[in-house]
Amino acid sequence: MSETRHLASIAEIDRATWDSLAPASCFYQSHGWLAGQERPDFATATYTVVSSGSGLLAATPSYDFPAENAPPLPPVAADRKVLRVGTRTGYHNEFLLAGAESEQRSALAELVEGLADHAAGLGRDALLFDCLTTDSLRLLAGLFPVRAQLRSAEAVVHNEGGTFESYRRLLGRNVRKRDYEVRKFDRSGLRLETAPLSACVDELAPLIGQTMDRYDASLDLAEIRTFLQAQADHLDGLSTVFRVVDAEGGLVGGHIAFAWREMLYARVAGFDYTRTKGAYEYFNAVYYGPLRHMEQHGLNALHLGLSAVEAKVRRGARLHPVWAAVLPLPLVRGAGLARDAAADQALADSVRAEADGGMNDEEWELSRVTPL
Repeated sequence: MSETRHLASIAEIDRATWDSLAPASCFYQSHGWLAGQERPDFATATYTVVSSGSGLLAATPSYDFPAENAPPLPPVAADRKVLRVGTRTGYHNEFLLAGAESEQRSALAELVEGLADHAAGLGRDALLFDCLTTDSLRLLAGLFPVRAQLRSAEAVVHNEGGTFESYRRLLGRNVRKRDYEVRKFDRSGLRLETAPLSACVDELAPLIGQTMDRYDASLDLAEIRTFLQAQADHLDGLSTVFRVVDAEGGLVGGHIAFAWREMLYARVAGFDYTRTKGAYEYFNAVYYGPLRHMEQHGLNALHLGLSAVEAKVRRGARLHPVWAAVLPLPLVRGAGLARDAAADQALADSVRAEADGGMNDEEWELSRVTPL
């Protein structure tokens, strides 16, 4: 017999037990990442789990934001007081489920019902699953009536061959340009070194701040250090910082990445722009250096997240749709998927025009997105 519980901290759950549900695509729902995201001063996290005996059948975090910290809502949720379910905001989101398909459906239904009770107790009138994968959206819509909208596209370099040479073959007509970016860096006098995050927090934080300022996303330096230190505390063994250094070993820039299962997750980069040399430092630190590192460590996919899709596609990424899904409360059982098909298609067309490639026609045929 299964049981649904709500826990106040991920520390209350055995790390290996939780992570047994998280495949390669779900680093942002792994125990270590979630532990580093616990910020009671920012949002109240709760971990809802469905278990049977000592095993987990389903699990998810949820986040209750005070109004002053709440991220902007997607239009499909604009009229709701929501509890955010899954990743906190802006990250790949899919359901963590164990067992065969029929068992997964049953466990998901129980999980969502538990979430609905929790949300109602907080005075919320909807559950929001943001940046949800198509498969998870369809599974949810097969159980409950869902309001959904296409949210964005996430980029992943799928390098099944696992080598830098197999990556080059992904580039097609773009390979000469990318080879030039590698050569330009190699001839610049700069080089890439690697180190764990714990060794780089203090030196890298100011450079991340410089880059955020450059793109109008300024954040207090103390806040950047706090964020990085939390990740180092919980994820250091999974971390690699790709340090761009000059001939004297001085830090010019760096990129933080985390390995999870067979994937490497590109996280955040920072540079001292007074010392860069126009040698494609960013692309070498975020793409080419990591891809060589992946070859050495048996990793075959590089997760690049949302935004800037054209640059990512030109460097071998494929784009996958992600969705915002809303379940109004009180919960009603029964399949259903309501969305503005014209608006979703317009966004998909905009992504296609910007990216100029990298989109699988079948995956982006939105009329096929129906309840499972």
